[in-house]
Amino acid sequence: MRWLRGLGRPDRVLLGLALAHVLVSAWVFTLVGDGALHGDEAAYADGGRALSNLARDLGSLRAPDTAELSRNVVASGWFMPGMAVVTAPWFLVVPDGDVAGLRAYLAVVSTLLLLLAAWRVRRVLGAVPAGALLVLPGLVPTWAAFSMGVWGDLLAGLVVVLLLCELVVVGRGLRAGTAPSVGRGVGLGVLAVAAVYLRSSTSLLVVGLGVVTVLAAVLLLRGRERLRGLGVAALGGVAFLAVLAPWSIAASAALDAPVVTTTTVPTVLANTFGDRDEVCFGPCDPGSTLWFSPLRYARETGAATGTPETEVLEQMSTHARADVTPGSYSRDVLRNLHDYTKDPDRFLTWLGAPSGPSRTLAAVLTSAMVWSGFAAGVALLLTVARRHRDLQVLGVLLTLSLGALLTQPFVHVSGPRYWTTAAPVLGLGAAWVWAVARSRREGAPYPAGFTPVPDAPPGREGVDAAYGTWLVRVQALLAAGCVAVAVGVVGLAVLG
Repeated sequence: MRWLRGLGRPDRVLLGLALAHVLVSAWVFTLVGDGALHGDEAAYADGGRALSNLARDLGSLRAPDTAELSRNVVASGWFMPGMAVVTAPWFLVVPDGDVAGLRAYLAVVSTLLLLLAAWRVRRVLGAVPAGALLVLPGLVPTWAAFSMGVWGDLLAGLVVVLLLCELVVVGRGLRAGTAPSVGRGVGLGVLAVAAVYLRSSTSLLVVGLGVVTVLAAVLLLRGRERLRGLGVAALGGVAFLAVLAPWSIAASAALDAPVVTTTTVPTVLANTFGDRDEVCFGPCDPGSTLWFSPLRYARETGAATGTPETEVLEQMSTHARADVTPGSYSRDVLRNLHDYTKDPDRFLTWLGAPSGPSRTLAAVLTSAMVWSGFAAGVALLLTVARRHRDLQVLGVLLTLSLGALLTQPFVHVSGPRYWTTAAPVLGLGAAWVWAVARSRREGAPYPAGFTPVPDAPPGREGVDAAYGTWLVRVQALLAAGCVAVAVGVVGLAVLG
C-alpha cells in the first residue's frame, strides 16, 4: 500500500470517489441487472451480434453475410453503429449470453471510460473538476443504471469530456503561439467522430467546437505556425471523415439514398412539431408506434412508386408540418424541455427496477443530483469569467458544448434519456462555476484544485491581452444569446 500513502490528499479523495462509483454501480446492478432489453436496446444489440458474426466470418476467411449487416446494422439508418461496435466483443465471446451478462459488461465498459475521463480531467484541469465528474454523473444512481443499457448517449457524453480536455490542451498551445501536433489533430478528429458514432445528436457539438478551434488558430498563430495549425486542422477533418465514411457509404448503399449520419430527422420533426394525424398523409397505422408506422408507410409507398423511402419520409414530414407556426413550435419546444428535465429517474422503471425502498432511494438521489446539475448548467450558461485565461477558454468550451446538447428539445421529442449525455458537462460546469466564483474574490489566487496555467510567454503579452478581451466578449455574447432564446421561446409560446 506504499503507493497509496504516496498519493496526495486530492488523489486519495478521487480514488475514494472512484470506489464509491463502483459501489453505486454494484448496488444499482442488483436493481436492473436482469431487466429485459427496452426499446432501442434491441436494435443496438442486434447490430452488435451482426458485427460479431462479421468478425467470425473474417477470422474464418468466409464471405461476410452482407444481408445480415444491412438488416441489423444499417436497418433503416436510424441508429449510428457506435453501440454495435461496443457490444460486438461481448457477443463475440458470449454469443448466447443472457441480458444480465451484457449489462454487467456494459457497466464495466462505462466505468472504465468514466475513470479514463476523470484521469484525463485530473491531468489537464485539476483535482476539483475530476472530483466533480466522479460525483456528477459518477454517483448518480440512474446514470449508473443507464450505463448498463445498450444506448450510446451516456458513453458519448464521456467521449465529449475527453474531447474537451484535448481542446483545452490545444488552446494552451495556441495561446503560446504553437500549433498542435499532427497526432493531436488526428486524435481530435477520431474523438469527435467517436462521439458521433455513439450519438449522432453530438454532430452539432463537435462541428461547433471544431469551427471555434480553427478560428482561434487563425487569430492566435502567425506565419508558419498558422499554416501548420490549419494543416493539422485539415488532417483532423480528414480523420473524422475517414472514420465516418464506412458507415455513410454502407447506409447510403443499403437505403439507395445519401446518408451522412442517420435518417430519422424527417420523422422526428413530423412527430415532434407536426400534426401526428397527418404524418402518413392522414392517420398512420394504429397498430404500431409513432416511429414504425411512418416507416412502414414510407416503405410501402416507396416500393409502389419506385421512390426511395427516405424521400417519401421527407414528403410526409413536410406535409405533417404544413401548419406549424412560431407559436406552436415554441410551445412544443417548452413541452420538450419539460420532458427533458422531469423524472430524471424514469429509466430505473424502464430497466425493470422493482418497487421498494432501494428504488425509492435511487430515485430521490437521482432527482436531487440531476436537478442540482441543471441549476449548475443554468449558472454556466449565464456566467462570464473575467480572470484567468484557462478558465475563460474552458467556460467557452463548456458553454458551447452544453448549448449544443440542449438543442435537443428544439429538434426532437425529448425525455429523461437525454440528460445522460449532458451530465458529464454539467459536472464539469459545476466545478467551473465554483472556480469562477472563487476567482472573483478580491485578491484570490488561481482557484485551488484547478491546474494553474503560466502567464503568456515573453513577446505574447499583447496578443494574450487581446485574446482575453475577446474571450470575455464571446462569453457575454453566449450568455446574452441564451437569454434571448429563452425570452423568445417563452414570448412566442404565450403570444403566438
